[in-house]
Order: sequence, then C-alpha cells, then structure tokens
Amino acid sequence: MFERFKGFLRRDRNPDIVELQESAVKSVAGDIVDLQDGEWHDREWVYIAVNHEVLAEEGERSSTQARVLAQKPGGELENLGFRLSQSTKLKLLVLRDAMANRGANRWTVLDLTIERSGHYDFSFSYTPPPRLNGDLLHAPLSNLLERYINQRGER
Repeated sequence: MFERFKGFLRRDRNPDIVELQESAVKSVAGDIVDLQDGEWHDREWVYIAVNHEVLAEEGERSSTQARVLAQKPGGELENLGFRLSQSTKLKLLVLRDAMANRGANRWTVLDLTIERSGHYDFSFSYTPPPRLNGDLLHAPLSNLLERYINQRGER
C-alpha cells in the first residue's frame, strides 16, 4: 500500500500542502489515545507536541517522540507519551515528499504542536536528525508540562 500511495502522489505533483498538513494534524490527534503507559479513559487533551526524525537518504527510518498534555475531569494536567500510527507516519512522509516536489529540500526533523483550539504549528529542520545519528538521549519534549505551565500560567 505504501508504494501505491507514494506513486499516486508522484503523478499529482501539486498536492495542496495545507491539506496534507491538516490531514497529518487530524491523524496525530487521533493517535493520542494509544498511550505508551496506561489507558486513555475519560481524559480531555489540551496540547499535543511531536518531534519526528527521518533519515533523508532512507525516508523509512524514523524516530518519534510524541506527548500529549491531558487531564481527567477535575484532575491535574498530565504529560503522557503516545505512539504515532503507521498511517500517521505515512502522512508525514507524504507531506515531506510533497514539499520536496515543490522544490524544497526534504526535511529531516519535524516539530509539530497542536492546541485544543485547533491552532497548529509545523517547524522543519534540515540538519542531521540527532537520535537517528546516535544521540539517543536527545529529548526535545522533556519538561513539556513545566514549559507549558510557565508559558501560560496554568495548572
């Protein structure tokens, strides 16, 4: 399926980047219930952050850190790790390829944040991806909860 879908996009060299981004955002938001530890239960999410690395030459080798700030009704805000689905990872690769088809270099690191309001922000880097190049302790989403609280003054 992966090759067929990629082939479809190669024929359509002008996919709408905004539509691809929105599709990826919706897919990421749908993945938050696949927590690394525990069950989702009745939590409501507040903020999502993803750091996704891809090796430029290989495209299929990736490393992801994904966190969601969420809370149960009346509970404290929690910082939870979740897994991106294969479908979401494919959407990110499709976005990467579509951007490259428009003349941009292929990004190697994507930072994505999504707010409950629906606002989202993509940030791309073209430098060697740290974790995939051996820095296994690279954790750009560490202290996400503390940074979020400090920026917004919430608890």
